[in-house]
Amino acid sequence: MLLNHKAVAGGESGDRWWACGGSLPGMVWTRAWRRWQRWACVGAAVVVGAWLLLAAPCALLACPPQDSVDTPSETTDEPRQDIDAAYLLCSTLTFVPSGRKQELRNSPQLGNGSPYSVVYDWVPAARTFTVNESVTYTTHTTPEMISHVGELATRWAGPLSVALFVPHSDFCLAAARVARLRVCGPPAVKELVSWHLFWPRDVPPAADWHLKLKEDTFDCSEDKTALVRGYRTAEGLPYPVNVARNVARSAAPTVFVLPSDVELYPSEGLVEQFLGLIQRINSGKETRVSNLSPRVFVVPVFEVASVVPTSKEELVQQYQQNDAVYFHRHVCAHCQRFPALSDWIRQLGTPGTLKAFSVVKRQFPYHRWEPIYICTKDEPLYDERLSWEGLQDKMTQMHELCLRGYNLVILDRAFLVHAPGIKRRNKNKAKDDAWRDPFVAKNSKIYDQIMEEMQNKFGPSDKCRRH
Repeated sequence: MLLNHKAVAGGESGDRWWACGGSLPGMVWTRAWRRWQRWACVGAAVVVGAWLLLAAPCALLACPPQDSVDTPSETTDEPRQDIDAAYLLCSTLTFVPSGRKQELRNSPQLGNGSPYSVVYDWVPAARTFTVNESVTYTTHTTPEMISHVGELATRWAGPLSVALFVPHSDFCLAAARVARLRVCGPPAVKELVSWHLFWPRDVPPAADWHLKLKEDTFDCSEDKTALVRGYRTAEGLPYPVNVARNVARSAAPTVFVLPSDVELYPSEGLVEQFLGLIQRINSGKETRVSNLSPRVFVVPVFEVASVVPTSKEELVQQYQQNDAVYFHRHVCAHCQRFPALSDWIRQLGTPGTLKAFSVVKRQFPYHRWEPIYICTKDEPLYDERLSWEGLQDKMTQMHELCLRGYNLVILDRAFLVHAPGIKRRNKNKAKDDAWRDPFVAKNSKIYDQIMEEMQNKFGPSDKCRRH
């Protein structure tokens, strides 16, 4: 069909026709119709322009045709600008086929009913490990915290398994920061760290996740992501922390794993010393621990003012000078305070050798303790219905360990230290944390439901009190 190049848009009213930008034979014009004509033209131009703006980015970034969703409305322009900035990062990156078959999986605990999609080994480590060769540090992060993985890789002499939460444009932001860390960061990142992706099914990545970055074209001279805020932060999307923990743990190449947080740095030589302990246990030389089953190995956690210690001697010195405290000492006193803490500080142990300091149960008055520990991949998973924002996200898993009769073996020289800075309770904490209230209310309901499920499964217990 050929149209008059002067006629951009037209319409019909009764027996009269009108057109924008010109006239056609036989058209009858009136002053009222001319005014209406102008407004119709403006409206048509707005519609066409909006269509072009929305269609162009997907054509550029190869948006996935499935699972598309509308972006929630914002009350200010700032979140929208942040999202757009992260979204456009994908257009500045060079993606290539991964060369490997990768499939979408369900999250480990919820399985077929999971609202999350998982991609394992989106970017695998260069080095491979056998199941008994090492201990895997399993952790998780959002794009904002990826830089901590570089510090972990330099301190951990073994594989690291990292789960990345990448809804919508956070995929673009994470892809750029992972590439920068692999190309411009410590060599251990490329050698030891495997990256896995997960996202809500209704908020998929903004670009094709099948592709990986072409790292040989990456420019280290400029960090284009430095001032970009992520999609999850801008949109207030809850962080499914237990999905992250389970994904990272499930993907570990070794039997033994240390599920931990990305800001917790391990003491020097932990992997080698732990494997030495396991060898002595298996040979019957550690009689105190050899016959314990089930068991996990607790790694005490601390926070420091400025300098991260590498040995227990350095940690104790800082502790005695009040430059170090047990983790969350000032914000959640019961969370990480472990039995006989003072004795642990006094007894330094033997340098280079890791032993059992004590064996305890998670029972009253330590029923609210949330230890971090080395375990196998066979231990109970974290409940994926709980969010990080709603708090109590590890309590249900620890309660299950108690009900199952787990022995908690506290290690004498191993420890974790949070990235420098001692947290203290804010006087305005209640006001500052008001944004958490709806998440806390939701987690509390789910927590009660989980507790009821466990009581039905294991029966009531006087020793294992609920939080």
